[in-house]
Amino acid sequence: MNLLAALGYAVFERVSEGEFQLSGTAPDWVPAGCLTEAFPFLEVFLPDAEELWAGASGHATLYSDLWAQDNLHFCAIAIAAEQKFLVIECAERRFLQAQSFLQYAHEAALARDQVAKLTEAKTEFLARMSHEIRTPMNALLGMAELLSETPLNDEQREYVQVFRRAGDNLLNVINDILDFSKVEAGQIELENIAFHLPEVLAEAVEIAGVRAHAKGLTLTSWIEPNVPTCLIGDPGRLRQILLNLLGNSTKFTERGGLGVQVKLDPDGALHVSISDTGIGIPPERLSTIFESFSQADASTTRKYGGTGLGLAISKRFVELMGGRIWAESVPGEGATMHFTVRFLVGEGLEKPAKKAAPSLHARALRILLADDSEENRFLIRGYLKGAGCNIDEVGNGALAVERFRQYPYDLVLMDTEMPVLDGYSAVRQMRAFERGRASTPTPIFALTAHALPEARDRSFEAGCTEHLTKPIQKATLIEAINKWVSGALAEDHIPAGDPINVSVEPWLRPVVGGYLEKRRSDVGKLRGALDSGDFATIRTLGHQMMGTGGGYGFDPITEIGSAIEAAALAGDAARMRACIDDLDRYLRYVQVD
Repeated sequence: MNLLAALGYAVFERVSEGEFQLSGTAPDWVPAGCLTEAFPFLEVFLPDAEELWAGASGHATLYSDLWAQDNLHFCAIAIAAEQKFLVIECAERRFLQAQSFLQYAHEAALARDQVAKLTEAKTEFLARMSHEIRTPMNALLGMAELLSETPLNDEQREYVQVFRRAGDNLLNVINDILDFSKVEAGQIELENIAFHLPEVLAEAVEIAGVRAHAKGLTLTSWIEPNVPTCLIGDPGRLRQILLNLLGNSTKFTERGGLGVQVKLDPDGALHVSISDTGIGIPPERLSTIFESFSQADASTTRKYGGTGLGLAISKRFVELMGGRIWAESVPGEGATMHFTVRFLVGEGLEKPAKKAAPSLHARALRILLADDSEENRFLIRGYLKGAGCNIDEVGNGALAVERFRQYPYDLVLMDTEMPVLDGYSAVRQMRAFERGRASTPTPIFALTAHALPEARDRSFEAGCTEHLTKPIQKATLIEAINKWVSGALAEDHIPAGDPINVSVEPWLRPVVGGYLEKRRSDVGKLRGALDSGDFATIRTLGHQMMGTGGGYGFDPITEIGSAIEAAALAGDAARMRACIDDLDRYLRYVQVD
């Protein structure tokens, strides 16, 4: 009844026959005095209401006719429940209130649409900014990588390192902004894979140590003996948090050193603290340094640089991992950043071996390279130099389609934004040409400076086999070619007829059998979905395999899942069928040691 009173009804509780008590505040249209004198029509309605109240055994209501009084219209409602109530409604006031609610709803919808437009504009701006900066960065960092592979004296090598460090710093700023945008939009998903904590910490300390040692600072790390080293969670985000905090401490420390300590809190959370001997943080700023674009004061930005996003991003990642982050400091003596995170505990994880630089498996490939940037084409030629590849170069999508129709290619490298005809449209025309000839799809890699998730989906929907984001490292390109060209996936990972022996960690053995059985059942689901044209189900199953295979020790399942997802997005039925066959063959021959 309080709700009805709040909505503008006059609510009266029946105390006894003919006696009522106001419940809540009386609306301004209720006259003073006796209720039946204020509303004479009730003399007609109340006898019927009394019968309802006397005879009702449960919930019941009775409505009066509408009556006019003092140029207004009223309706009475008798309600029988645990208590008995008389409710009077003024039609004109309810109409005005309804109009007010509609106006509020309309304004709220307009505000929501405005927010959606602003969000879309921000996303478009970030995508455009990323593209415009990544395109020249691709050439800058790529040329520096190629130059570092040539004979250089010490002075020249230092110059190259300056180029690479400057480019990496700018790329980190771009990635920070994009990461923050993803977190704000709720687009960040954490991985859940097994990893080795000392390995992640060592990698972060090694990377941060380059800059710290260049400033003459010491950098130490320590893991308490009772901390489990084999964990299950997102090592990439943990590494990013460590690098952000170590980079921040290094930036504001001119002498002394930094220290990282890892311990367990009493509640089982992993507690990491990073201490430095830098300038410290004023007490009034300790609560705000983890906000977006925030630093200790305005002069800090001018002297030390930076966007102030690193700590804000770290805070969001820590919260996603079920922890919290805070700082302690004595100005002029240093600061300590603390954060806690929660991971599951694994067992017996073997330290992974470092990978050697990849080399191209296939030789003398005929490649069509479409990019309107001469610098980027020069870079790709440099990456593939010495591999004996025959590279045809064009500067727009229309010329790429024309060449594709004239000559057979082993691989197409397609920039997505070009004049005359963009890369997405060019790929669609190439796939249509292949379907018309019933030919085997050619691997097509999208080379794009767009780094948002939507760009990857757009590439696959257009028909691309792979999506590579600029700046593209040489190793990334070589690994992609080895994966997709000349049937490398099936030939390298799925030998016909021979048993495939896979070693898994002891703690995974109880669940591996069930995992493989689910994947075997997926083969039937995939074939059924392919026959019915249900590409959405195929994409979902492929995505699930891509995200889980490696975590259980079956890397080929991850690679096949990625291929299935890409083929489903491209609508490439022939490629989907081939990948499903690869999965079926692998699952027939795989054995767990």
